[in-house]
Amino acid sequence: MEEIRAGGVILHNDKLLEYDPLTEKQEGGRLSLIIDQLQKNGLWEGIVRSADIAPMKRLREIHDPDFLNDLHRRSYSGVEQLDAHTPLIRESLEIARFGAGCVLDAVDMVMSGQAERAFCLTAMPGHHAARASFGFGSLVNPIAAGAHYLTKKYALKRVAIIDIDAEHGSGTQEIFYHRKDVMTFSLHEYPGVTGTGHYEELGQKGALGYNINIPFVSGYGDREYRVCIKELVEKLLEQYQPEFILLGFGTNLLVEDPGSHLRVTEEGLLNTVTLIKGFADRFCGGKIISVLEGGTPGNLMAKATAQHVSLLLNNLTMSVDKVNKDELISYADWYSYAKLLKAQFKKFWKL
Repeated sequence: MEEIRAGGVILHNDKLLEYDPLTEKQEGGRLSLIIDQLQKNGLWEGIVRSADIAPMKRLREIHDPDFLNDLHRRSYSGVEQLDAHTPLIRESLEIARFGAGCVLDAVDMVMSGQAERAFCLTAMPGHHAARASFGFGSLVNPIAAGAHYLTKKYALKRVAIIDIDAEHGSGTQEIFYHRKDVMTFSLHEYPGVTGTGHYEELGQKGALGYNINIPFVSGYGDREYRVCIKELVEKLLEQYQPEFILLGFGTNLLVEDPGSHLRVTEEGLLNTVTLIKGFADRFCGGKIISVLEGGTPGNLMAKATAQHVSLLLNNLTMSVDKVNKDELISYADWYSYAKLLKAQFKKFWKL
């Protein structure tokens, strides 16, 4: 067995970089910029592990087999776009499988004690991929694959997914909408690109209250995230008592990212991750894996991701920009909205 590394590891495979040019902006590609920043900050050598490709068997457990076969056919057909946000190359599905493989390998490493925590690099976000549908840049759903794997291979009864990406984790919601062994939380801008994620979407009969959406209006920022996590997410987790936490990490909630109208600062994002990491320490012996979801490719995303990795894996906080907190939403507005959310969740949980 590999030597146990105090702190955590990064899971990656160089094959993922073959998808990187498809997200290139003027500054460079998504993964290449993130890796450059991690290397500059001493967060790569000795920390990164090469992940294997996810077995099709594991993907068929969360995705419809015919859907996966169709994705494979389309990739090799020469089609260059599945939709406006989902480009294709010949080996797209294979590369997406390496993203899922990062999460599966991370699960094995944390559950076996080879690592305390892990961060998984992916070529594209995955939380929009549902059982039989792709979209908005997602082909397969790595975080869902990891959650199901925990329940299947390790027989965990309570896994929590906390998705803080600015877009709703529509695919993750659909995959686990009928289940109680995976509780999903999504904090996101609403209405967003998917048109899903309303607070009344609470799960199917038999699993009501196990799909928690916290939709934010444009302009919400640090304060709303902090209060929401303390007043809602923490109290629900206390009652659910998760055995493992999977964090969907995105940078598109940052005030300078054009991907949303949320106004979270770099400091606010780190504070949010600190709270969630604290829940893992408190409820599940520190078992947490973070999976890269969305964000506008560029230096801002690379910097924020490196800050996240430093905090998550090594408990070290790098210097961050403290943007002037020009609150757009009054506290009275948030207070009345929080009462509305609590009224929904009180049907199933004590708040």
